[in-house]
Amino acid sequence: MTDTLIATLDKAGVRKISTDLWGIFFEDISYSGDGGLNSELVQNGAFEYNRADSEDWSNYTAWRKTVPAGSFAAFALGEKNPVAVENPHYAVVEVGSVAGGAPALENLGFDGMVLRAGETYHFSVWTRVHGKQLPLTVALCGDHGETLAETSLVAPESYAGGDWSWLQATLTVPAAPDADVAGDAKPAVATQGTLRIAFAEPGTIDLDFVSCEPQTTYRGLEHFRPDLVKALADLHPRFMRFPGGCITHGLGMSNMYHWDRTIGDVEHRPHNFNVWGYHQSFRIGFYEYFRLCETIGAKPLPVLPAGVSCQNTSQGPVPVAQEDMPAYIDEVLGLIDFCNADPATNAWAAKRAEMGHPEPFGLEYLGIGNEDLIDDVFKDRFQQIFDAVKREHPEITVVGTVGPAPEGQDYEQGWAYAREAGVPIVDEHSYQAPSWWFHNLDHYDHTDRKGPKVYLGEYGSWGTGLINGLSEAAFMGRMELNGDVVHMASYAPLFCKNGHDSWNPDLIYFDNEHAYRPYSYWVQQMYATTTADTAWPVALDGPTTFRRELPNTIGLALGGGAHADFRDFSIETADGERVDLPDVDYRGNGMTLPVDLKADAYTIRATVTYYTGMWGVQITSGDLNDKSHNRVSLGRGFALQVVRDGSGYNIAGTETSMDAVRPGTVWHVRIEVADRGASMKLIIDDQLVAEGHETADEPRRTVSVSRDEAAGVDYVRIVNALPDAVDVDLTQVLDALDVTDAARAVVTANVLTGDDPYAGDKGEDSPTRPTSHEVNLAGGTYTAPAWSFTTLVIK
Repeated sequence: MTDTLIATLDKAGVRKISTDLWGIFFEDISYSGDGGLNSELVQNGAFEYNRADSEDWSNYTAWRKTVPAGSFAAFALGEKNPVAVENPHYAVVEVGSVAGGAPALENLGFDGMVLRAGETYHFSVWTRVHGKQLPLTVALCGDHGETLAETSLVAPESYAGGDWSWLQATLTVPAAPDADVAGDAKPAVATQGTLRIAFAEPGTIDLDFVSCEPQTTYRGLEHFRPDLVKALADLHPRFMRFPGGCITHGLGMSNMYHWDRTIGDVEHRPHNFNVWGYHQSFRIGFYEYFRLCETIGAKPLPVLPAGVSCQNTSQGPVPVAQEDMPAYIDEVLGLIDFCNADPATNAWAAKRAEMGHPEPFGLEYLGIGNEDLIDDVFKDRFQQIFDAVKREHPEITVVGTVGPAPEGQDYEQGWAYAREAGVPIVDEHSYQAPSWWFHNLDHYDHTDRKGPKVYLGEYGSWGTGLINGLSEAAFMGRMELNGDVVHMASYAPLFCKNGHDSWNPDLIYFDNEHAYRPYSYWVQQMYATTTADTAWPVALDGPTTFRRELPNTIGLALGGGAHADFRDFSIETADGERVDLPDVDYRGNGMTLPVDLKADAYTIRATVTYYTGMWGVQITSGDLNDKSHNRVSLGRGFALQVVRDGSGYNIAGTETSMDAVRPGTVWHVRIEVADRGASMKLIIDDQLVAEGHETADEPRRTVSVSRDEAAGVDYVRIVNALPDAVDVDLTQVLDALDVTDAARAVVTANVLTGDDPYAGDKGEDSPTRPTSHEVNLAGGTYTAPAWSFTTLVIK
């Protein structure tokens, strides 16, 4: 027998909801910028890479030096009278002999260069010759070094002052015979291609800012990779948040993101290291971000530092000195002028016009801060910025910050301060296991309607399986219902280049050839293409929950990056079976311990001496080979976690920001586990520190209802995250919405479903995609497939 749910809509509970609800968030993480969204093929074209980016890097990273036998060339580095003092390094090529052939520099690109048949590429370089003019041969080369396209240039003789010359050319790879070379159909003829600059005559020449970009664009948007922009446009985002994220305030003051250093001529945008472990050229800067927003129809939501650096650095955040705050506030106000002011009367707006955009960008939102430590210094700096924006630009809606998680000290103190200061919108973040999203569907039900509105700026379910997408779909349905207070939301992170992941999961994966869309992408698209302005509460009668069968197998493992010693280490079951473990000098290397027991309840004991590592050490227990077990974190606060569907979430803890743990701190730890891990206690030095209990029943079937009044369309969204189909009786819902018999007979069902809830690997397309078909609801019932998310579109 198929289960049946009866849905009842509360017409009196109608809510007018935000029409800016669904958006996107771009941060340059996992090579999302250079080597990703940036269409530039040349890596390190400015010769500015160094050890600050990566310990193995140098100014010639990504360049291959080729000197044929019998020839002589030396490749040096210069800083005298550079093209741009902001990026002072350049290559000095000294060619002494070409008897054996022309020496050359080859750029390897970002994991190679994809070169396409029929594509035209724009090449440019700054040169300065030491003496007479010198010829250059520029070529695009295939996977085996063969020449695909080639052109010759002449670097002119330098003037007495040592002036630089900018050279440019186009190179076209021949079209493939009988191939459709339009748009994305251009076939790749090389995936490990290179750009080669050869020097056929003796002489000395300086090179800087070498660039090569394909000329194909998405709707004329230059400097962006078209297929990745299309993947964003297909999401129909109402807004885009940028540039971060942790990248906004950076690792220390010298790494802080200054918007005004990312506009104007690209040569004069000072490069910097990226907090995620690579390099930023800022070829895509704030002007380009605004152009991207304009092209895909998204409102811009730029985020600027709140006058403090990132809290996740040694000894915590560092503020902008008070004597520098007036200048920093002017920088913040300057961004608003850059976006919205008249070029005829404002210097910042004049810069916008000089870059090719005299019309205003129409900025409405401005984010201040990201996941900051909510202490008195933060409040002081934020308040100064907030007051200035309110005074000078009352039309701008400021978005504040309440920390990195939907709980804890930053969250509580951030909300308290936001209410006190009257911040219009606060930015919440939440990365959780699927089980957490299902268990916390009511997270926003009781939000104060008179306080700040919510922007869930970063959220995602840990994993790329169908179950992850379904958990997000269920939670998004409740966000939509609470769209009167949840003003905006954006999944994060947005992009990840395969092989360079700094974070998983991500909404869009890509390599040099293709973009890949996991299940979460399709869930976001299904919501964003059916936006609403009105919502109603819906009650469900029938079987909606899932109860997990937890294994009684007990293993034990240590994890985390901290360093700690474990002594007097043991585990004992409730019936008295005990294993005494050897002493462990844990150094962040992860290890499984010799434990193999079976019990419903047990106690772990250890004397832990903690040394270094702000993120702590974890003790994992339960069935380590199963997707469900449990974990205790010690270090940066304390946390009790349950691991469900392969990822964990907190059920209790005392985690705070930057709790100082001195080297040599000793904890006498006792962990009491019951109900096969569903209940846990953490006792330290005979004091109960945390106690948590998992709710047994997990809501896995949901129905939500919304309407686009202007379009005259109702949306009924149904999540069935259980292994059996379910009949959903929508008779009362359709009656309450006054849906006519004719409209009931022709309903579009957009359905995302699959056979395996755990199918879907990172870096790949989801195994299934949404499909659309017509259904007849004349009988009032819709059958939701197993493991499915459905949006019924009723006109």
